[in-house]
Amino acid sequence: MGLELAGLIEQSIIRLEFAPGAHLTELQICEEFDVSRSPVRDAFRKLESQGLVVRHKRRGIRVTPMTLQDLNEIYVVRTPLEVIAASLATDNATDEDLAFLAKQVERLDAALHSEDADEFFEANMAYFDRVHGITGNHTLENILRTIEKQAMRYRYFAHSYSRQMQENSVACLRKILGHLKDRDVDAVRRATEEMMIEAHKMIAEILAQHPTLSGNVD
Repeated sequence: MGLELAGLIEQSIIRLEFAPGAHLTELQICEEFDVSRSPVRDAFRKLESQGLVVRHKRRGIRVTPMTLQDLNEIYVVRTPLEVIAASLATDNATDEDLAFLAKQVERLDAALHSEDADEFFEANMAYFDRVHGITGNHTLENILRTIEKQAMRYRYFAHSYSRQMQENSVACLRKILGHLKDRDVDAVRRATEEMMIEAHKMIAEILAQHPTLSGNVD
């Protein structure tokens, strides 16, 4: 139950329903999710190991703030790993995989035009999950899954607040998909790196406009 509860709290953190810096108490979580204290403690330990919450001696459990320093650290690691994943996926992708990725790009485009940020985020996650899954490298997939726990909040936030971020994501993924279909590894690597660098820059700019996400305001 603790792991299942951790997943539910994780989704609330990613979607900023539990704001950065927010104080989370055992009683609050027990009441909100109708569970006992034991799985809450297990969930908090899991979330702490993922870096989504921090434990303070006198202030209890807090949702980890969203800061420029944290964003920079994430993308220094995420960018080269996504490039590796995309290049491996170029060699391994089947026609079924490519059709799935194409479907997600169309979902992204439709969500962009309907202004459905949640649907856009889900399609974006599905696209990257599939790419990671077809790398054939379980170690890489596991490392990226860990990094994704940190990156998802920033991506959801940026997709929710910036149409330009969404437009850039659709254009870049459509371009990368074309290179994947051509089995052009070098082009996929270049386009993926360009997308990651641009996304990092755009998220940083959006983050600077919302200083309260640092969690310093109670």
